[in-house]
Amino acid sequence: MKIYNALTCTSWSGKLGGFAVAEPVVELTAYATDEWLSDVHENQMLDLLWRRLQRQPQQKKIEIENIYFYGFLMKAYEIHSLGEYEGRYFARARETGDAMASGLSSCIGFLVNVHGNHWAAVVINFESSTIFYGDSIYKKPPTGFLAALHWWTHHHTGQHFKEESLIITHQQDSFSCGLLSFNALAHHVLPSEYPLILASQVRNGRLKVMLDVIDRHLDQEHSLA
Repeated sequence: MKIYNALTCTSWSGKLGGFAVAEPVVELTAYATDEWLSDVHENQMLDLLWRRLQRQPQQKKIEIENIYFYGFLMKAYEIHSLGEYEGRYFARARETGDAMASGLSSCIGFLVNVHGNHWAAVVINFESSTIFYGDSIYKKPPTGFLAALHWWTHHHTGQHFKEESLIITHQQDSFSCGLLSFNALAHHVLPSEYPLILASQVRNGRLKVMLDVIDRHLDQEHSLA
């Protein structure tokens, strides 16, 4: 009923408000299907998590990045010997690393697209010097995947980080990696608000995210009215 009421209040033309990128409203339909969730949907979920963390002062030392963050770290790792990491292109990665190393922030989480067809979660805890990696099909990170993360953390802290598995629900279909990787990340940083989802409940989980996205969109519309 909540979904139905939200949909009746939503115009299907135009753009979604309240997010870093205003995507077409029709992108919402994917949440109600078994479609593989795209960059658009993963970033929307990460945005919602970041906003929830901002409402909790004790959690403000946790940073949530979009799905492109790992790509910047990988590029920085590939050219770091040329000294280009100090350039403007890598300012965000550099500033984030400095904030983590100084204690202004303590933990960062983001999602990564593995081989272009699978989502996984990464959490880096700078207080415990730990890199967590979560894959819903329980595969290890691809060869060389963690090298960029180890370089980045060592560059900013001088410490060698250990590796651990992120607790994540085991995927039992071909489409739920996007939701399960996000859920693992959210559960790690806000366990009381994001319980670990059951594999049998992924469709309901997607609808809940859809409702959260619509609510955020409608709140933005009302604030501008």
